[in-house]
Amino acid sequence: MSEVPKNKKTSKVRIYVDLFFFILMVLVLIPQTTGIAIHEWASFIIILPFFIHLIINWDWIATNSKKFFQRESNKTRFDYILNWTLYVFMIVITVSGIVISEAALPVFGIHFEADPFWTKIHNLSATLFMLVFGVHIALHWRWILGALSKFKFKSDLHHLTEVGAIISKRMLQLLLLISLSVVLSLTVYLFEFSQWAEGLRTSAENNSGQEPGGPGMSWMRYVLPLVKVTVLTGVPALIAGGIIRLKRKLRRKGIHS
Repeated sequence: MSEVPKNKKTSKVRIYVDLFFFILMVLVLIPQTTGIAIHEWASFIIILPFFIHLIINWDWIATNSKKFFQRESNKTRFDYILNWTLYVFMIVITVSGIVISEAALPVFGIHFEADPFWTKIHNLSATLFMLVFGVHIALHWRWILGALSKFKFKSDLHHLTEVGAIISKRMLQLLLLISLSVVLSLTVYLFEFSQWAEGLRTSAENNSGQEPGGPGMSWMRYVLPLVKVTVLTGVPALIAGGIIRLKRKLRRKGIHS
């Protein structure tokens, strides 16, 4: 989201929440490195900072939802669509991750049959999420640098006590988000019974085979996931950042000419 919360305490909480979300996101996106158990539990925990991030930025969401079809800057409209795209990808990743769970849900006695359709959807949505998230970082890079430059871990730590107050204040919005997420999750799950899902299953089963690699390259399974996340997030961020800087330069030239 592009608008910084006006309340100073809330702004400090947002930095902690976003940092926590980013760390968990990296852990979630490198299951080959962390192992399936950490990957799955982190995937459940990440929902909390994600929802808190949304309710902290609720004023921005509400304001731009009302203004979307009015005369608004292209950047704001693009940012708005991008944020909802990230939200939808989070829902798809979570639903598909639950359906293919191998470690977390079995602890509670819940077992799903392995389904190549959901495995493919999970991997694809995670990849697309990284690409879109890279653009999101580029759009808010100035805010990120500004927030981190003013960030003092020890002295600002007490602001985390505001999390409870923020949740209480935004309880109605939080319930709305949970309800919307449940509806979208059920909608995503219904795709399992579609003809499209059957086609993907057949394709995945036909292409299934032994995993490449061997014992001599075992260290690569820990390094490559980090490289993948860095490339898939960093390249879109650099491209988007370059476009943003170019547009600013052209705008300045237009003003001075």
